[in-house]
Amino acid sequence: MEPASGALQRVLVGQILLVVCCIVYLIWWSVSFRPGQEVNREGGFRGILLLVTAVSGLAGVYLSVMGLNALPKGTAKLSGPGIFLAGIALYAAMLLITAKCFSRPVTTELVLITGFLVLELSVVSALNAAGSLSDGRFYAMLAVSIAAYIAGMILYVLYYRVEPVRAFYLAMVPLAADGIAVLILILLMLV
Repeated sequence: MEPASGALQRVLVGQILLVVCCIVYLIWWSVSFRPGQEVNREGGFRGILLLVTAVSGLAGVYLSVMGLNALPKGTAKLSGPGIFLAGIALYAAMLLITAKCFSRPVTTELVLITGFLVLELSVVSALNAAGSLSDGRFYAMLAVSIAAYIAGMILYVLYYRVEPVRAFYLAMVPLAADGIAVLILILLMLV
């Protein structure tokens, strides 16, 4: 079995890569989706930004999951399978609610917003169960992660309901909130 320090390091590097993903995605969004411009969103510099976003995001998820699976197992306040199943139910419910009640077109962002919540709840729960995140910090991160999710969902619904310039800026908030949530967790892991 891997030493706990190696597993923690893997989680930490995974979380850092998720912050990198958020930052690069925000840069990509800001140069690719500015209202009133027609550009190739995948070519040249934009393509490089999108590639870095995808690679850092996937690597961040992979390292985080591999690290949390290698952490010593204690009594978890939230079970991993329970978080995963709740995430699927939450996604299905929000898909129906946003599409039927708010006439919001379903986009990839719904998967990303919900998947991010599932990942971060899994990470903080595993860190807490392993004794690497105190109960107080666990509950703080639970609140931060849920707040980021709620903000993301509100802005997900509002995106098509506001004028393009406002939508352009509002669309950045959920990703920035997720990045800040991960930064908070990284700081809590380091201090």
